[in-house]
Amino acid sequence: MNLYKIEFTHHSPKDSESGTRHLLLAKNDEQVYEHIKSADGIYNSWEDDEKVIYDEVEEIFKDEYGGEVSGWYYEDNPELFKNRMLRIKGENNDEEYEVEDAYYGVTVWGWELLLENVEVKNYEELIKTEFVKTIE
Repeated sequence: MNLYKIEFTHHSPKDSESGTRHLLLAKNDEQVYEHIKSADGIYNSWEDDEKVIYDEVEEIFKDEYGGEVSGWYYEDNPELFKNRMLRIKGENNDEEYEVEDAYYGVTVWGWELLLENVEVKNYEELIKTEFVKTIE
């Protein structure tokens, strides 16, 4: 098992907050993704977002007068939302993420690998406190 830190950043009109939600013992990033997508107390739109395909890329061009013009084109190899989250380890780590419609606040999630090949028995006391969660 590997030990992961589940992180969040909450954006609202007046302030923001970042922190650690809990630690997670899981075998791989895919299990962490599924945990964040469906865990109690973690609210996000990842299940709906799995229908999203990242296939547009913005590129800046120079016009004939030397000014910058932006344009969009479609990539030959589009990336699915789930694959993108697995690659960057959550929206919290997405440099291109823009907070939209944050009237009530928006929370983004991510994870970080802390330790590899750990034994669950070393974390039994912390599992009882529920700060460390496990995936069977």
